[in-house]
Amino acid sequence: MSLNTYSGLKASIANWLNREDIANEIPDFISLAESRIAHEVRLPTLEKKVLISLDTEGYTTIPVDFLEAKDVFFNDKPLERRSLAEIKSYEPYSGIPIYFAREVGKLTFFPKPTMGATDKLEMIYYQQVASLSDSAPTNVLLSTVPELYLYGSLVEAANFLGSDSSQWEMNYQTAYNRIVQHSRDSEGSGSTVQIANGY
Repeated sequence: MSLNTYSGLKASIANWLNREDIANEIPDFISLAESRIAHEVRLPTLEKKVLISLDTEGYTTIPVDFLEAKDVFFNDKPLERRSLAEIKSYEPYSGIPIYFAREVGKLTFFPKPTMGATDKLEMIYYQQVASLSDSAPTNVLLSTVPELYLYGSLVEAANFLGSDSSQWEMNYQTAYNRIVQHSRDSEGSGSTVQIANGY
């Protein structure tokens, strides 16, 4: 079966389970697997870059597809992430921002950014991809990590059926670890080899 479309994924799940009586439940297994993947998987293909605009209080609203901030820059200089409590403890003033933190559905900065006409705030974040459905038959995650969709869905199916999910879970973890390692390797490829000092 093809794993590059929603219908193909559903057919593969039914085939791997060798069950024809749970077709109505398979979309639920996929939805549960998607939720798990969204919480666990961070890949370069999920990164999105946006320009940040500030309100009068110096906040910016987090994008609706936001999962997690990767980097925030002010004029191409990286800002450090701090806890909201730490930023709130500082004496407020305006200037070139150094830190950022999440506050409910917004990001706040310290110092409060003073933005000139040529200044820019940018964020690279991990985005939540659109859920699979008959009207949205594929997405970047299914194209990139179809095995996680399959094994994650099979784990949920086993839980639903009251059967042993350990084999599917082991397959999921193996695939996940391979993906994480590949992502780390790709981030470091082409970098200068660092030789540790022996003293």
